[in-house]
Amino acid sequence: MTSKHPRRRSSIGGRLTLLYTLVVLVAMALLAGMVMWQLAATFATEHQRFLQTKTAEMQTDLDDGHGLPGSLLREIAKETDASDVRQYQARVLSGAGRVLGETQGMHAVLPPDAFPSSSSAPAVVRMLKSGRHVYALATTELRSSDTSAPLHVQIALDVTRDASLLAELRHAIWMAFALLTPLLVAAGYFVAEHGLAPLKRITNAAREVTPKHLSARMPTDPPWPRELEELVSVFNAMLARLEEAFGRLSRFSSDLAHELRTPLSNMRSSLDVCLLRERSGGEYREALESNLEECGRLGALIDNLLFLARAERAEAALHLEWFAGEEVCRWVIAQQLPGARSRGLSIQLEGTARVHADPVLFRQALANVLANAVQHSKASGDIRIELRTAAGGGAEVQVVDHGIGIDPADQPHLFDRFYQANRSRGHADGEGSGLGLAIVKTIVEAHGGTVILESRPGIGTTVALRFPSSPQIPRSGG
Repeated sequence: MTSKHPRRRSSIGGRLTLLYTLVVLVAMALLAGMVMWQLAATFATEHQRFLQTKTAEMQTDLDDGHGLPGSLLREIAKETDASDVRQYQARVLSGAGRVLGETQGMHAVLPPDAFPSSSSAPAVVRMLKSGRHVYALATTELRSSDTSAPLHVQIALDVTRDASLLAELRHAIWMAFALLTPLLVAAGYFVAEHGLAPLKRITNAAREVTPKHLSARMPTDPPWPRELEELVSVFNAMLARLEEAFGRLSRFSSDLAHELRTPLSNMRSSLDVCLLRERSGGEYREALESNLEECGRLGALIDNLLFLARAERAEAALHLEWFAGEEVCRWVIAQQLPGARSRGLSIQLEGTARVHADPVLFRQALANVLANAVQHSKASGDIRIELRTAAGGGAEVQVVDHGIGIDPADQPHLFDRFYQANRSRGHADGEGSGLGLAIVKTIVEAHGGTVILESRPGIGTTVALRFPSSPQIPRSGG
């Protein structure tokens, strides 16, 4: 079930700010953690060193007393009972666990069962907080060579100052995080806004592009950041293509309106004349035949436009296959031969080649070119179709006529839709609609091939259609 309210899109600036803040906070947390860990490790090492040193001193005192605990207890009392501020406290127990002596008042704060079990070497294995003090507790075993009975010594090192320092440092770190977080958010927002400023420039420039102002482009001064240079270049190229496409569409609409208006005007004029007065059956038949001819012309125009629309779509499927090009050429010649003979023209086919293309579309492209050649060749002349295998395994078919030729000023526009070179000479192609060569170009380019036209006025025209061996169908919108 979909929500009635669209999901709100997150802001790039907000995400950058959050990412910046999180990265800095994580880096600070790692640094603070390393500092805390190193400091705690240093304190633990110092505590361990103190306990080892004190254990060694007690072992010496015990040896000096020939294994009797008295000298050991006197030394402990001397170091711990004289001051209220004690660096350490100690308790001596017999092997059976009986208390032989301890620092004055130690039992009330640190009872025997608070200490860890005995070990051969002192180790801080337990931390204890008692009141406002923190102690590091260790138990070690002492044994003199003068006696076989071991003694157990419980040592409590006062580490309150070290623990307080760690606590204060931890508190200071948390305070720093609490104070720095809003500052980092503000700094991240400023950095994100500054970094995204070029995108706002792109947005403002894009707002200026309208159907009436397609010539607008993204400014290149001041220079764009490296990450956006390609985007601006692609955007400007897209605007250039859109401007060109809109221009073609505008010209296409104007030409289409002109092409449709002419037969419709002829049909209306014919009907108006018929309705002025009573006509004979023959006159009515003549008017209907004229209108039927105009309808046929409109139908051919619409069919050509629909073909162009389908051919330019990326989904247009080509039924590619290998076939003998000379067989298709003979079929096209047979279709055009009656019109050629009526003008005293001959059509010759030279060469052979295997063609990889859509046979129906290949036939239509060649038929359009050949019909154009028949239309504009000089009477009693000849037209030659040359078929050959091109470099790379493709095929090339050339249609050569000895007609009136084409003016150089018209040649760049011959493949434009509805363009008719020198209209005074008659209809050029595509039933006079100016779409025949446009269809030829669309078919050949749909196969990934090329069309080349060469013409000299008064001498003739050569149109070459080149089809590759492995057609690379171009993407639409390119």
